[in-house]
Amino acid sequence: MSSIKEELICEQEAESQVLQIAQAAVEGIDMDGLTSMTPGLTQDARLKALNALLNAKKVILEQAPGGVVRVKMNSSQQIAGTEEEQAIYTLIEESKNRGIWIKELREGTGLNQLQLRKTLKSLETKKLVKTIKAVGSTKKCYILFDLEPDMALTGGTFYSDQQLDSELINTLISVCGSYAASRRKLALEEFPNNIQMQRESSYIRPQEIAQFITEKRLLNVPLTIEDLERILEVAVLDGTIERRADGKIRACAPRSSISPLVSVPCAVCPVVEDCRPGYVISPQSCDYMKNWLAEL
Repeated sequence: MSSIKEELICEQEAESQVLQIAQAAVEGIDMDGLTSMTPGLTQDARLKALNALLNAKKVILEQAPGGVVRVKMNSSQQIAGTEEEQAIYTLIEESKNRGIWIKELREGTGLNQLQLRKTLKSLETKKLVKTIKAVGSTKKCYILFDLEPDMALTGGTFYSDQQLDSELINTLISVCGSYAASRRKLALEEFPNNIQMQRESSYIRPQEIAQFITEKRLLNVPLTIEDLERILEVAVLDGTIERRADGKIRACAPRSSISPLVSVPCAVCPVVEDCRPGYVISPQSCDYMKNWLAEL
C-alpha cells in the first residue's frame, strides 16, 4: 500500500515539474529542452506526466515553424460540453474579437455542415458564443458571447443595423461646430484688442469636445477620440472647422453675406440710361427687377 502511495506522489511531483516548466516557457518548450530541465525524471516518468497533463487539457502540443513540437500551456477555456463543442469554442476563442466565419470553422474542425450547425446552435443556446453580421456582408461570423466585436465587423459607432447613421453624423458635426464657434466668440470677447490672443484662445483640443459630448450625454453609445476625429475630418471638408498642425481645431470665420445691392439688376442692365418711372422702360414694368425683389 505504501509503495502505491509513493508512486502516486512521484507521479504528482513529475506532473508538477513539467507543468511549472510549461508555465515559465511563454512560447512553449520542445522535448529536448524539457528533458534537460527535468534531469531527476526518467524518460518513462516524464512521458507519463506529459500524457496526464495533456489528458487534463492543462497543456497542449503545438507545432512551431520548422516542424518542432513544443509543450505549451493551454490558454483556451475548457467548457462543459462535447469534444465537438470544445473544438469549435477553441477556434472561436482564438479569433478573439475579429470573429471567425463558418467556412473557417468547418475547415478547422473537419465537421460536416449538419454537425457544425447543430454544435454552433448548442453553443449559442448556452450563451457561450454569438453571431455577428458584418457590415457589407450577409454572412454571419462567430465570436465569444462576452466579447465586443471589432470595429471592422460592425462599422463602429456610426453604423446601426449595418446602415450608416447619417442623422447621428450630422448631429455630431453640428455639435462640434457649435462648440468651436462658441469658443471663438468667447476669445473675441476676452481679447478685443489682441488679435494674436484671439486666435490662440479660439483653438481647442478635440478631447475637449469629446468630454463635452460625454458630460452632456448627447449619445447613447461611447464616443472614442478616433470616432470624433472622423467627424472633425468631415467638418473640415465642409469648411465649418479648420485644423492646424498640432491637431487643435477652431471654428472658421462666419461667411460674410453678399449685400443685395451688389446683385441689383440695374448694375448690369444695358438700357439703364433709358429707364425712367412712367416710361416704356421703367422699374415698374421690369421683369428682372420683379424677380430680384421677390428673392430679397
